[in-house]
Amino acid sequence: MPVQISSSIPLVVEKKLTQMVKPSEHIPPQTLSLSTLDNDPDNEVIYKTIYVFKEKKALDDADRPETLLKEALSDLLVCYYPLSGILKRWESDRKLQLTCGGDEGGVAFTVATTNVELSSLKYLDNIDSDTALKFLPHELQVEDGYRPFALQVTKFRCGGFTLGIAMSHAMCDGYGLGHTMCALAELVGGKKKLRVTPVWERERLVGKPREDDQPPFVPVYTAVSPYLPTDDWVTENINISAESIRRLKEATLREYDFSNEAPTTFEVIGAYLWKSRVKALSLNQDGVTVLGLPVGIRKVVDPPLPDGYYGNAYIDMYVPLTTREVGEFMISDIVKLIKKVKKKAHDKDYLQEELSNTEDIIKMNLTNKDKKDGLFFLTDLRNVGIFGSMDFGWNEPVNIVQVVPPETARTIGMFMRPSRLEPAMVGGVQIMITLPKAAMAKFKEEINALAKV
Repeated sequence: MPVQISSSIPLVVEKKLTQMVKPSEHIPPQTLSLSTLDNDPDNEVIYKTIYVFKEKKALDDADRPETLLKEALSDLLVCYYPLSGILKRWESDRKLQLTCGGDEGGVAFTVATTNVELSSLKYLDNIDSDTALKFLPHELQVEDGYRPFALQVTKFRCGGFTLGIAMSHAMCDGYGLGHTMCALAELVGGKKKLRVTPVWERERLVGKPREDDQPPFVPVYTAVSPYLPTDDWVTENINISAESIRRLKEATLREYDFSNEAPTTFEVIGAYLWKSRVKALSLNQDGVTVLGLPVGIRKVVDPPLPDGYYGNAYIDMYVPLTTREVGEFMISDIVKLIKKVKKKAHDKDYLQEELSNTEDIIKMNLTNKDKKDGLFFLTDLRNVGIFGSMDFGWNEPVNIVQVVPPETARTIGMFMRPSRLEPAMVGGVQIMITLPKAAMAKFKEEINALAKV
């Protein structure tokens, strides 16, 4: 069904052309193995991100975004050649394998046009996921696996455009995604040599299966909500101002003196969001709810991973509490628990245990089939582009839209930068969260109360 922009103009996105872009230099055929963290079944999902760029006047054909991006992508794939390969998970050992190089590799590059201006879509701010998918590539599946990377440029009548990307999480984490996109921007901008040279080195994070009979650790969450299961889900992008963050931090410091370890925005807002979500879902008081956190381990590895490493380099840590405890604990109590698990993740021995645990999960093909009403996973995407600029002639993107698979979205809260079109939100954060419609109203009441802290 077409999206209605006004009473008379429905949105039409027409995909004009899809080409397979190959490396600009010959890459010998090869087969690559991935790390234990890359092979984690929970990481075999597709990132989908849309970068929104305002118009640029007086373009020559050679300066059009699709021309520049396609040429830069071909050069990018000389260094990032694994992105032009094909991923396949083998039944025998449940491990992923990447084949790349030769004549078969390539990245699907789609050019599309629309019949509207970006401003009519408010530069994709708070756009629904069905509409967002129109600006994203879909050419990933092949006969015997799938391609890990694809791009789509969608041009608008105003001269603005969107760059939509799809990237397999098995290939990289948020750091790696930022690394890759900023490298692409460098090449589009005319640089001949990348600021940081990418490295594969996935063998650095391969664990050894345990020799004892101890079962792998899988988090347990027993809390249930009267609103679940349901088919009536809603996703909201909620802004939290810099002033609200400042006041919550001050209130948290009045509760407890953290001395030289001042609470971060992620910690205090994360604690508040967890409390708000638990209350909104009316989870049963004695049930266990779990806060999940990805913690980077790039510097835990000995020696530390190089800057150019773009594979998954984080482990999931968990804070389990009963619903009653979440309600009774102060923000500072939860922040202390978050800091504790982050420190634990930075222990070298713990990292090796976690790699072994993940190897066992892969080997045994374990999936957590428990009800996940009580699982809340937080991830921070505010600094995905921290490794360089995304300005390759159209200034920085005015908006960045994340599109999350529905099953993942229901248990996750994402920290994002607010749109650049909202000056009042400088220093604030935008939270994307998905909840049953019946619970969302209560959740937003809790967020609105944050302004009165």
